[in-house]
Amino acid sequence: MATNEPIIIKRVEEDGEGGHHGGGWKVAYADFMTAMMAFFLLLWILAASDEEKLRGLADYFTPSLSDQGGRGDGILEGSVLGPDGVLSGTDGPRSEVQLPSFGQENPLSVFDSRLKDDRTQVVIEYEPAPAAAADGSGGTERTQGAGGSMPYDSTVPAAGESEVQTEGEPGELSAELQQQLQQELQEQQEQEREARETQLEALEQEIARAIDARPDLQDLLGNIRFVRTPEGLNVQILDQEGRSMFGLGSSRIEDHTRELIEIIGRAISEMPYPVNIAGHTDSLPFSRESGYSNWELSADRANATRRILVGTGVSPARIERISGLADTVPLTPETPDAPQNRRIDILLVYPDPALVQ
Repeated sequence: MATNEPIIIKRVEEDGEGGHHGGGWKVAYADFMTAMMAFFLLLWILAASDEEKLRGLADYFTPSLSDQGGRGDGILEGSVLGPDGVLSGTDGPRSEVQLPSFGQENPLSVFDSRLKDDRTQVVIEYEPAPAAAADGSGGTERTQGAGGSMPYDSTVPAAGESEVQTEGEPGELSAELQQQLQQELQEQQEQEREARETQLEALEQEIARAIDARPDLQDLLGNIRFVRTPEGLNVQILDQEGRSMFGLGSSRIEDHTRELIEIIGRAISEMPYPVNIAGHTDSLPFSRESGYSNWELSADRANATRRILVGTGVSPARIERISGLADTVPLTPETPDAPQNRRIDILLVYPDPALVQ
């Protein structure tokens, strides 16, 4: 019996997950592998080609070589100018382009030629046999390779060679090397000392000539002394009997003393040595009640000397020390009140080991 119930059709749509996705990825993978093959092929060409072949390859891909004719017709007729060494167009109908010659030889011949390089050196080491060590003939034995085609270079030290050498050799080598370095150092110091002595002798002569050129200062040559000390060259300005460098009991510099210090300052202004200035007095005590003593007096005189030296061109950075020593370092200990003890020391500092006692 017929019924009036509707007919229901159910459609099931599959989303395709887990199914086959097609072959698009294979195309991309094939392109990637092709690019990698081309890249490694390029690396091989670069490794197997020398500089001349690489230059030929670059010239081959130069834009001016893309058209072998290098000229046009009609109003475009002419020649192509290119840089030196690059083939350019000519007036002829066609110009031949020389193709690079790389890649035509056997690829394995490149590696064979490199392996047969005469500069390649192979060193083979053998540990000494026990019997050889007992005979005292132990050592490092270095021979050529089995093929004999690779030369042996005796000047190249082998790795680990010092471990196989006999005892005593490293110590002897170190002692010889140390002795050689010590000798070279002594020679260098001697050369520097000779050059410095020549410079200082020229300094003394320059100061003496400058004083002697002044008739009003010629009598003061005896007030200047040059003393070589372990610390350097000491230029001393001394008082003489009847001729003082400073005012009595004060740091006021006499005019002739100022001119002497200026001559010394101009002579040492271009030298690199540091400068120390020290003031000295005699043993006569100060009679002032203000507490001003020979200590202050010697320091004030040294500082006054510094001002004159700086004014004549001596760099202030070279002044290392200003000191007042009063009567503690007399020039004549047997007569501490002698006028020679009143002095100014201008020391050019350069330690000289040869003068150290």
